[in-house]
Amino acid sequence: MQLVLGSTGSLGSAIVNELTSSGRPVRALVRNPSKASRVFASPDKVDMVKGSVEDAKTLEKAFDGVDTFHNCVNAPYSDWSNLPAIHGRITDAASRAKARMVFAGNVYIYGHCGTEKVREDHPRNPCSEKGRIRLGLEDNFMRLSREGAVPCAIMRFPDYYGPNAASVADGIFQSALKNKKARWYGKLDAIHEFIFISDAAKAMVAASERPDASGQDFNVPGPEPIRVRDFVTRVFAQTGFEPKMTGTSRFFVRLAGLFNSTARAFAEMQYLTEEPLILDGSKFKEFFGMKYPARSYEDGIRDTLAWLRRSGPGVN
Repeated sequence: MQLVLGSTGSLGSAIVNELTSSGRPVRALVRNPSKASRVFASPDKVDMVKGSVEDAKTLEKAFDGVDTFHNCVNAPYSDWSNLPAIHGRITDAASRAKARMVFAGNVYIYGHCGTEKVREDHPRNPCSEKGRIRLGLEDNFMRLSREGAVPCAIMRFPDYYGPNAASVADGIFQSALKNKKARWYGKLDAIHEFIFISDAAKAMVAASERPDASGQDFNVPGPEPIRVRDFVTRVFAQTGFEPKMTGTSRFFVRLAGLFNSTARAFAEMQYLTEEPLILDGSKFKEFFGMKYPARSYEDGIRDTLAWLRRSGPGVN
């Protein structure tokens, strides 16, 4: 039995759907069963446990009979100081259950990129408080893995996009469908990469099937680096509307931060929407014996727009 924590979020729901589509038994810890029923492709195939990761008894129930779990738990930027305590409760429960963890990492731990492509051995010099929090989490998980308390593999991804994927790209799709100007909170000519959410889920599931992945981390890129301007143009092209877009300066974000807590929390991360940080997937290919999942932007954009049209507003 595989357990998914953070199961109704962007990556968590994609993992649930990947597991049910292949007939694997899956349990999901959910706060809101109604939302779970909307974002899970086959909710009748999911063993749902209602509750929160912040409740020890609920976690104990969720981990009962579980050998592997996917940890996709996150929090709003403003609550990131709570993440170490939350993940501490999770790893305590996992250790008692003797469950192996696959953790969804991100690029914050690297700080500014010092190479053309970022391998797993790139220096870890986070330039943000959020990056330092993420690095602390990863270091603790690897320590627990070395000690045998909670074997853990870390899969590290760029920005998501796709069905139910709330991210910096989400507003681009919403704007394109409404024929409105898309806003990128950074430089439109920046080189960036995005990963289709189901590709990230496939990589997580691949790691869950390899116990020898524990104690290791893997960078999983998108299909190719792309200028943000070109990504936005491709999204609008599939809606049939002329592309309309604008970038956002650091001054504007900091000004907005005086009145908006989300903008204030994003300000220290804006370097990632202005500078390239492109992941190197060679370790993944060598270890798993296959190329990392990488749906083309054309196909991923098509499927994302189709999902949004079916689901209507307010789903993410």
